[in-house]
Amino acid sequence: MEPQELVLLVVAVLCGSASGLPLNNRPIIGILSQELTDYMKDKFPGNYTSYIAASYVKYVEEAGARVVPIKINQTESYYESVIDTVNGVLFPGGAASFSASGGYADAAWKLYQRAVSKNNAGDYFPVWGTCLGFELLTYLATRQHNILTACDSENVALPLKFKLGYKNSRLYEDAPKKILNILASQNVTVNFHHFCVTETNLTAVGMDKDWNVTAVDSDSEGLEFVSSFEHKLHPFYGVQFHPEKNSFEWKATKYIPHTANAILVQQYFANFFVKEARKNHHQFPSQDDEEAALIYNYQPTYTGKNDSTFEQCYFFSD
Repeated sequence: MEPQELVLLVVAVLCGSASGLPLNNRPIIGILSQELTDYMKDKFPGNYTSYIAASYVKYVEEAGARVVPIKINQTESYYESVIDTVNGVLFPGGAASFSASGGYADAAWKLYQRAVSKNNAGDYFPVWGTCLGFELLTYLATRQHNILTACDSENVALPLKFKLGYKNSRLYEDAPKKILNILASQNVTVNFHHFCVTETNLTAVGMDKDWNVTAVDSDSEGLEFVSSFEHKLHPFYGVQFHPEKNSFEWKATKYIPHTANAILVQQYFANFFVKEARKNHHQFPSQDDEEAALIYNYQPTYTGKNDSTFEQCYFFSD
């Protein structure tokens, strides 16, 4: 083989997607909406059925992807179409109930089943869960069993305690040494949760057979909980902390880290997930269909001035 042929082969391997095709440089991420809390309904009256915190949209956009909002309480065919046309799905944090009929968890279940089917068929399709979305992944993976444990990790930034073998995980194997050092030594992962997932509970329901725990942390009482995990076969990832808040949420009473290093690790996680989404070529039937679905058709509301946890939110009425 000539030297130039070898170079071309290496480039093709490095730049190709999981299917062997070139990477998709126009990725679109679907972000699942959720029902409003009673507090939000009071502060932001209107005929709204769901919302998405704008920080998740910005998080995805800064990594080079566009966003399609995924509505709750829709038909089976709607969710099938979503999976066929976007390149990855993000389950955001929030305060939605898993038991609400037609809500956040119901929609996620329909999406998750289809994402599993896609990957089983060799169609690389990533799913990401943050905080409530991370907890939701355990609910979906156990076929709707609640394995959460009460804990106290509210409004606190922590370093990660990496598990043995974490460098062999997809999430961290290519992370720059600087990023790993920051994550392990600095308070850059901010937590806002009253429930935790423990390794004991994962093992009790058999989730450890299909999922690898890559990092843990401890709450204020010393209870160790899972901070990040990933599926062993499918490109499914979850983090209990909130990377998006480091750059995009500014409520003064929240201990969200905004240091330069906190921003670097936030960008790492966003870039990682969007990189995963570049590995499939799902697309809309037409440019008109794509444009009609994008988040650009909606205007964010400045919710931060009304004492909301979120600086901005997108509200939906369908």
